[in-house]
Amino acid sequence: MNDAAPVCRFLYEVGYLKRSPRVGWEVGGVAGRIESVAEHSFRTAILAHLIATAEGGNPDRAATLGLYHDVPETRIGDIPYVGRRYLTAAEPETIVKDQTSSMPETISAPIRAAIAEFEAGETIEAVCARDADKLECLLQAREYQIAGATDIDAWIESSKRAVRTQTGRRLAEEALVTHPGDWWRAAQGSR
Repeated sequence: MNDAAPVCRFLYEVGYLKRSPRVGWEVGGVAGRIESVAEHSFRTAILAHLIATAEGGNPDRAATLGLYHDVPETRIGDIPYVGRRYLTAAEPETIVKDQTSSMPETISAPIRAAIAEFEAGETIEAVCARDADKLECLLQAREYQIAGATDIDAWIESSKRAVRTQTGRRLAEEALVTHPGDWWRAAQGSR
């Protein structure tokens, strides 16, 4: 790579997502520390990989879509669902084109393609990644619920309704009856 500066600028920009809260939770009354966009994207990528594996898609591609899906939020922020009724934001494909315009084409083209594929939602990998995005929200809502948040049932129900894959629907159902701390209790018992 001859000019690494544009790539480094992009990496610093993406790093901003580690400090960008998912503001919808604030609207829903979640108090205290709120997850960042980057934290959401991490678990979304893990979920996308798992769902695509079970659904017969390419898990690496689905994880890539999940990892990159919110990168455009560095430029427009995390607009809560209720705000989308009143705001018109640039399309994610337009934003990522600007974000990557000075980077080498060999690096920027796959990033732009990932955003476009996720937004189109037509491939099995995109369907799995979009399900992962909704399931991650459902899981986070359950974690906030167990921590005492009382006004997030709408997040749980809308997330559950949006899931399209059989694997995603099974995971959503199980997430509603599995306590978020069960993994820790199970790990303690395995010693």
